[in-house]
Amino acid sequence: MNLNDILTISAVLFSPFLAVFVQRKIDLSREKRGHKLWIFRTLMATRGNKISLEHVQALNSIELFFDNAKRDKLIVEKWNEYLDHLVGQNLKTDDKDYSAKLAAWAEKADDLLADLLQIMGKSLGYDFDKVKIKRGIYIPRGHGEELSDQLMIRKGLVGMFGGKIPLPIKVIND
Repeated sequence: MNLNDILTISAVLFSPFLAVFVQRKIDLSREKRGHKLWIFRTLMATRGNKISLEHVQALNSIELFFDNAKRDKLIVEKWNEYLDHLVGQNLKTDDKDYSAKLAAWAEKADDLLADLLQIMGKSLGYDFDKVKIKRGIYIPRGHGEELSDQLMIRKGLVGMFGGKIPLPIKVIND
């Protein structure tokens, strides 16, 4: 048996394994790109409602799927910068400049999210500018009012059940 025969037999024996291995790598790469696209699309779609469950889930999935140390380094850095800003918020409602500080904090958060989305989009083949990301949001007034009402109701009930707000009772005589 010569070298040519050995190589032919080896190719016949190992080519199915190699084909399965290569196909599996392709499938994993396609699946990972799908997850990355889901994260990006979800963050873009929910950037006007940052407290939505989907938005938070997408943010928390960034490090799981954007894990290539070279290619995704800037995305993870921008995510960490945004995360630090979100969790580092230490405003107190009794501050005299609370509204102004909250507005400044929210504006910076919007800038950091826009930076993150712009870089993430670029890595996935999208070309959005930062202004478009920040301003290209449609939120119907009714949705904003609904969220505001839900927040007010929730805070009122928490205050009432926590004993901080009295339950108003009105006695009516017939």
